[in-house]
Amino acid sequence: MRQRLLHLFCAFSVTAAGTCDAQNADLRSKVNDALEMARPALIAHLRTAAKGSTRTGELSLLVLAGISDGIPVTDYALAAAIKKLAKAKPSQTYDIALRLIVLEACPTFPNRMELAKQDTKQLLTHRCDEGTFQYHRRPSTWDLSNTQYGALGLRSAWAMGIKVPKQVWAQMAREIGEQQGPYGGFGYTRHRNGSKPYPSMTVAGIAVLAICKQALGANYARVDIIDKQISRGWSYIDKSKKSIGSVAERWCYYFHYGLERAAILCDVDKIAGKTDWYAKGAGMLIEEQLSGGGWSSKKDGFPGTHLSGKRGDSVPTSFAILFLRRKFQKNVKPLTANIVRLVNMGPFSKQKDIDECARQLIKRGKDAMPDLISALRSEVESQRQAAAKALQGIVGDVFGYDAKNDRDANRSAIRKVELWWLKNR
Repeated sequence: MRQRLLHLFCAFSVTAAGTCDAQNADLRSKVNDALEMARPALIAHLRTAAKGSTRTGELSLLVLAGISDGIPVTDYALAAAIKKLAKAKPSQTYDIALRLIVLEACPTFPNRMELAKQDTKQLLTHRCDEGTFQYHRRPSTWDLSNTQYGALGLRSAWAMGIKVPKQVWAQMAREIGEQQGPYGGFGYTRHRNGSKPYPSMTVAGIAVLAICKQALGANYARVDIIDKQISRGWSYIDKSKKSIGSVAERWCYYFHYGLERAAILCDVDKIAGKTDWYAKGAGMLIEEQLSGGGWSSKKDGFPGTHLSGKRGDSVPTSFAILFLRRKFQKNVKPLTANIVRLVNMGPFSKQKDIDECARQLIKRGKDAMPDLISALRSEVESQRQAAAKALQGIVGDVFGYDAKNDRDANRSAIRKVELWWLKNR
């Protein structure tokens, strides 16, 4: 009897695992289809933002979505948007913080470190006496949404090697932690002002605390207190799990992208032990995608620029792509290694730089393929050499490509690489 039960258990386990794998594969397929459908809409939004009077934060969000989506930085629409963003003069917290996040994500950004230092210095002046953020310089009060983006912006600055004093993180963590409600949730601002908790602000509070904890390190005296506050925040989300995957949720798209960051920062895969937050959120976004590839939201307060042809609104479209791509990283470290990018490779590049560029492309894996394919067509031989070496490392084949030959001579090989990418991306 015992042996029979064991066989039944094993059979059930295999069946359950097979069903789970099939469901995951089906979700991945649907997500890939949604992202492929969204690409033209995103490019259209990038073109519009590069030409119009788009505010810096909205432009930054689109550029971040473009980079996360794997659009080559040499693509006309993304390159034009980056060029405009480099010339922008952000003055509000969201705008400054979002550009810092883009600067971290794009090592080839024009005047990157100069702008990062400038933006970090300016962002630090947007804190109130309690160390939290509002829209403008030296505010008398704060809100959690601005503080969330302020923390994310400073996190990106730190990742680029810019020093952020520990007191900044300690003060922010203390103030936000003190505003946690009795059931673990967070509201838009101080609870003594009657601010009631809701999901999007709770994941914002969790993210701020988690970022501060990372920056302060394991030896920080109050780290146990922060851990308890984060745990209480997730308890509130457990009780609010119906909001996940719900298009009716307040600030729906903003909430889901905030949930993604908080969950990744805290290594949370399931809500209340069984709700897969990514699967639920992705399912909603797939269902809500417009026929033209974009997304729109009646529950988000700032939709951004609307485009006709069902290409949706810029902000929900960006949030949806960022969520589906799931590129946010839990850990960041100040950059000390030499970053060698394809765009920096020239006719006099040394072999060690070509090898390092290829190594970094290989480390990115399939995400590097759009940039790699573009480099295979380059007129610069060192770029072709790095791309070919990376192609061998990622795919295990160069399809007959010879880096010594120009684009026309390699036309057939490049086409084979493109076909491989279409089938395997």
